[in-house]
Amino acid sequence: MSKLREKILNAKDIKEENVPVSEWEVEVQVRGLTGSARAKILSACVDTQTGAMDFEKLYPELLIASVYDPETGEKVFADADRDALNGKSGGALEKVAQVAMKLSGFNQAAVKEATKN
Repeated sequence: MSKLREKILNAKDIKEENVPVSEWEVEVQVRGLTGSARAKILSACVDTQTGAMDFEKLYPELLIASVYDPETGEKVFADADRDALNGKSGGALEKVAQVAMKLSGFNQAAVKEATKN
């Protein structure tokens, strides 16, 4: 096995950031997504009829996949929380989702690529 391959595969490359969410009076840890999780979310959140990103699906999916308790390291949300999350403050969802997208390499090019396929 090449040393470069070994170095890359052993790199701790998932970024994390603690985010204060004043609307919820908490601080959460947001972690970047793996390549696989990022691809699944992008695929699941593209409207196949229009090619547009479905933000009603995207934000809960991002929070479920990327939000952790900074004290315990445990995931905060589960799949069953999807609808409940959509009932929370749009500003709070936006704040956390933007950090998740930044840490996971979501950008206009990634969204365009997902929507054209």
